[in-house]
Amino acid sequence: MKIRYFYLLLVLSMFTSCAYFYKSDNNVAKEGVLYIYPNSTYSQVLDSIQTYVKDIEKFDAVAQLMEYDKTVIPGKYKIALDDTNESLVNRLQLGEEEPVKLMIRNSPTIFHLARDASKDIIADSTAIVNAILENARFKEENLDLETSKIYFIPNTYFFKWITSGDQFVERMITEHDKFWDDDRKAKLKASGLTELEVYTLASIVQMEASKADEQPKVARAYLNRLKIGMKLQADPTSVYAYKLEHGFNQSIQRVYHKHLNTASDYNTYQIVGLPPAPITLPNGTAIDAVLEPDDHDFVYFVADPDNPGYHSFSSTYAEHQAKANKYRTWLRENDIK
Repeated sequence: MKIRYFYLLLVLSMFTSCAYFYKSDNNVAKEGVLYIYPNSTYSQVLDSIQTYVKDIEKFDAVAQLMEYDKTVIPGKYKIALDDTNESLVNRLQLGEEEPVKLMIRNSPTIFHLARDASKDIIADSTAIVNAILENARFKEENLDLETSKIYFIPNTYFFKWITSGDQFVERMITEHDKFWDDDRKAKLKASGLTELEVYTLASIVQMEASKADEQPKVARAYLNRLKIGMKLQADPTSVYAYKLEHGFNQSIQRVYHKHLNTASDYNTYQIVGLPPAPITLPNGTAIDAVLEPDDHDFVYFVADPDNPGYHSFSSTYAEHQAKANKYRTWLRENDIK
């Protein structure tokens, strides 16, 4: 019995000794990214990582020596060619995840936002939508899936891949609160608009004016219309209303009567004032354009074929009609339908 126990100790000692010398070995066969899902076991990690290492037994020996086998932390981890067994185990053991770049785009709906975000983090689109629906702050402010868009400002953010739906929403709330600094809050108060109204108008400005330097000019034109009780008659709202009814999986290059005649609270050809919620997620530049618009008296504008991406503005309907006819001629000549 004593001899058997002695040999067991000898084997363990040799294993530990070998493992110690394996720590500094460069054991990576190819670089890559390792995804460890929640509740993964140590043996599952070994199965996943053996694709990237030259000798899985050496990695296993070092991992057990460093007691990584006792605590597996889920996440997305980088595997570099210059990694040693020790540096790789350290990264996994400390949970040093490789950040993912998540871009919030000008999504038309929360469902589009959730779909795109779920491509970069572990939370699926359903989990993100449910997190929005169940968020305590959104409930307190009586926000639904349309009005909650005000909390998701397009930008590029860095997340952990392991981010849950709730964590994603909380992070976006934090980013929203950072955006609304004291200066913007003061401008909001001076505007006489609510935050939802600012976002809603900004979403129209965003869809109407892709050039950030023109957005304050467009914002003022719409504000001038609101001031005199004139319908906004914003083409993007009629397109949004039409897609709400017929689906978003279609490309609309030109607005026709069927779009303008869509009966909807979002169609500003049919209603007076603003829609009930944003028609897209507006950029910070569009929000700032509404908070600090240009100073002019224009109420009409139309795309300028001589200056692609920009508009030509007018104060009178007659002048506007002449410019609109010029634009329609350009559309026909370029066979844009």
